Amino acid sequence: MGTVHEALDTTLHRTVALKVITGDLADDPEFRTRFVREAQAQASLDSPHVVQVFAHGQAGGRLYIASQLIPDGDLGAMLRRHGPPPAAFGVDLVAQVADGLAEAHRVGLVHRDIKPANVLLRDRGTDTVAYLADFGIASQIGADHGATVADDIHALGRLLWATLSGRAAPAGTTVPQVPGLTAYDRELNRVLRAALAGQPHDRCPSAAAFRDDLRTLARTAPVRRRRPAVLVVSAVAGVAALAAAVLALDRPRDGSDREQTAIANIARVLEQQGDLDARGADCTARLLVADHGVTGLRDEGYVDDDLMLVADSSGNVEPRILDDILTTAFSCLWSSAFPR
Repeated sequence: MGTVHEALDTTLHRTVALKVITGDLADDPEFRTRFVREAQAQASLDSPHVVQVFAHGQAGGRLYIASQLIPDGDLGAMLRRHGPPPAAFGVDLVAQVADGLAEAHRVGLVHRDIKPANVLLRDRGTDTVAYLADFGIASQIGADHGATVADDIHALGRLLWATLSGRAAPAGTTVPQVPGLTAYDRELNRVLRAALAGQPHDRCPSAAAFRDDLRTLARTAPVRRRRPAVLVVSAVAGVAALAAAVLALDRPRDGSDREQTAIANIARVLEQQGDLDARGADCTARLLVADHGVTGLRDEGYVDDDLMLVADSSGNVEPRILDDILTTAFSCLWSSAFPR
């Protein structure tokens, strides 16, 4: 329906996202009506998880919408580039989207187009905020085309599965389930079943209830071997602050020279064999050394006495080790996706 530009609001001196109706549609009455309806629908919502509309109007016959600029890309692009994030991180993102959708339902709107590409992300340093965007085909609950709250709930379930797995939910009546036997896994699968039930009356009753289920789930997430605080620091303050925070942890020090050598060696191999860019490889290496320590990495069989990743005679790191490293450090890879 439109082309989106990064623009400067010269009255308030702020950067905005400026959506301008495309030239081919500018004279089409139906699309002009839909464009205005999108602006009005989105502007009627009051949620920290819905993109805020500042103004809409027309200039030179071209309709426009000026809205909050969310600079860090969309969830769909992140999933394609980096794969699924850690489960707790993904659950939190979808809970935020459900919170925005609950506001839309409160004022009587059905979104009708919930998908990863319509979830925008902002890295705020301390956390990642998700925003529901693109109300271009939203409609009033009970309108003639028959879209319902239950349809949006089903779309939320599909969004949750895509975020957790990096794949679209299967078509038909099959409800995908995450592997695992913990209480957390069982509850996550219950939430998926409630959202993706084949019959609308069997689904979670509201976006607010879906959000609350996910927030309750987040509070019961199992404690992993890795330190969550270290993951948070990696997303908050980047490499320098991560190193500083970890040095304050109550664990034996390996010596800064040995740590830097291990970081450099690991990063070089990850860049060559792990298909990471220099930033992602460096961030991953620093997170690994910070969390395990050089001695811990050697004891666990990741590095040898020369602080090199254990490799075969051809110099290739054992796939098990490489996969384990990349999986363990995935939060760092996601944080490195947000350029500073």
